Amino acid sequence: MPRYAIAFISPKPSLIHQLVEMDSRESALRFFFNQFVSQGYSKDNEGYSYFKEDFQDAENPLGNILEI
Repeated sequence: MPRYAIAFISPKPSLIHQLVEMDSRESALRFFFNQFVSQGYSKDNEGYSYFKEDFQDAENPLGNILEI
């Protein structure tokens, strides 16, 4: 199963960094959001959508995901 290193600068700001083992990038990012992101976003689909927009922002992304 692929492993992903995920880092995200939370609204606090602080750096959240975890290794996640999931079957796809999308599922790894969703798991990371559900388990480790606790500030600034609601724990529902709308909160995940806002998180993903911030994570992948074209001009100033707040996160990065790498398959290792």
